[in-house]
Amino acid sequence: MSVNTWSVDGVRGRIVVAMDKNKIKYVEKFKDLLERELNVKITVDDTGQVVIEPRENTTLNQIMKAKEVIEAINYGFDVNTALELKKPNYVLMIVNLRDYIIDKSKINHLIRIKGRLIGEEGRARKTIEELSGAKIVISDKSVAIIGEYENAKAAREAIEMLIQGRQHATVYRRLQSWRREMRRRKLEELVSGAGSMFREDVGIDWRDVIGGEEEY
Repeated sequence: MSVNTWSVDGVRGRIVVAMDKNKIKYVEKFKDLLERELNVKITVDDTGQVVIEPRENTTLNQIMKAKEVIEAINYGFDVNTALELKKPNYVLMIVNLRDYIIDKSKINHLIRIKGRLIGEEGRARKTIEELSGAKIVISDKSVAIIGEYENAKAAREAIEMLIQGRQHATVYRRLQSWRREMRRRKLEELVSGAGSMFREDVGIDWRDVIGGEEEY
């Protein structure tokens, strides 16, 4: 939960994030690092809240990123993983497990869902992380994901499939297919970019050099 009192009309404000007591201590431990990396001032008050305030040269984007980093720590990420949110196109995605339970009083259902997501000795979570390239934290009532947008989205979809009862093998195959497609796209972009540079430098289309696609 957070309260945003920042204003984009030039009035300097602050953001307040309510945190778990144990995570408060973690923020206090790395307070200097977080302030330096995020270009904000961080204050921890006695009510279990973290107050994020801008410095003289803090941008709106920086203070919103700081809020996201603090929230990621509250969900259970270590400080280094949370700070990855500073990178371009990196996002924090949250899956609320209680949204998938019709009868909120049936806590056993929630326990079963978490068991499927974690897997034996944490194998399911680790496999999704490896295949998607995203980082995942599973807590009592939610799943938090950090990664580049496409990676985090793939991890979230895999998690939702498991929650809905799909077999682990089916979910893994889906992720493997997604990863192959992403690699294909990146390779095409790399080759296309290199081809454009080659064409600009020597005036020849790279597809003519390597043969390109044969027309019938």
